[in-house]
Amino acid sequence: MADVGRTGDTPVAAAIGLDVGGGAVKAGTVVLTSGGTLTGTDVTGTDVTGTVSPGGGGSAIEAAETRIEHQVESDGDALSALCAAIARDQYGGLRSRWPGLPVVWGVSAAAWIDPHSGRSVFSPHLGGWRDRALPQDLARALSDLTGLPMAPGEASGHASGAVPVPSVINDADAAAWAEARLATSAGRRDRMVLVAIGTGIGGALVRDGAVDIGEHGMAGEFGHMTMDPAGPPCPCGNTGCWELLVSADALAARAGRASARAAIDDALAGDPACRDAVAGTGRWLGRGLATLAAVLDPGRFVIGGGVATAGELLLAPAREELARHLPGGRRRPLPSVSVATWGNRSGWVGAAGVALERAGWPVRSLATGPATSPAR
Repeated sequence: MADVGRTGDTPVAAAIGLDVGGGAVKAGTVVLTSGGTLTGTDVTGTDVTGTVSPGGGGSAIEAAETRIEHQVESDGDALSALCAAIARDQYGGLRSRWPGLPVVWGVSAAAWIDPHSGRSVFSPHLGGWRDRALPQDLARALSDLTGLPMAPGEASGHASGAVPVPSVINDADAAAWAEARLATSAGRRDRMVLVAIGTGIGGALVRDGAVDIGEHGMAGEFGHMTMDPAGPPCPCGNTGCWELLVSADALAARAGRASARAAIDDALAGDPACRDAVAGTGRWLGRGLATLAAVLDPGRFVIGGGVATAGELLLAPAREELARHLPGGRRRPLPSVSVATWGNRSGWVGAAGVALERAGWPVRSLATGPATSPAR
């Protein structure tokens, strides 16, 4: 067993988090401890050390991220098999480091998730995962890979000789959970709206530290507000949706680059055309934020996802448009707009944290500092 007790800490559980979007799956692991300092390793053997709040009664330490590109959005079986293979590899790393430690896994997906069953009701970007019982489907795929039987019941700790059923959550809800519970602003009692910009736009509303998922678990589909009725058709079935104007693909097309990452890199390096493209994306972002402010009246907007790595090149014009279009103008407070603490990693971090909590292990704080990964 690894040396995790140098300050009296005891690892009590571990979790694997997967964030499944169009084009890529991001994954990582967390280890839950009783408090103090924990030294862990990721699946590549890289040491990760962090200090958590003493006496926290449950604090997680984050290991490095794994990112797997894919083109199987429309093939549900292949996508589930890919996720199962990633989870199997992550399990192997955790098992070799902490044999016998209970392990759960959580999956955040770019889909509308039924909060009671974990079923994917619909997904504009993951066609193969539409109307699919994802927890059972993913557990079955992992069972097929390992030859082990599925554990009975809902998401739980890894029982010896059985494959656990994963916890499944909407990707924006997972990101919002991470931001509300594990970010530098965690614990604030306010109303925050998270907007995650990647392949599409995901969103979530947080009230006093709790994610409001809506009556049917489908709140926060901000990306499918109609912003341009004469605009192009959206995979959701509508036309002119907000995400068609602000997503990673929209930014890449506006900049004339192969990807949003290339556009952002060139913009940050000073390329005028790419800077204009990012600013144009920011202006459309700000107009949508003004609409959300009219409906939700938040104190702050937090912008996540890969496109948010553009930073102030994106956010400055967004703030200007928000102020220009906010109903009531100067007669009301202007919501703040900032980049998410966890950036593009919040989906899998939140999925892992939610999986731990659903299995009965409360998460209080995160030990290591955040980092971002490239935009798609």
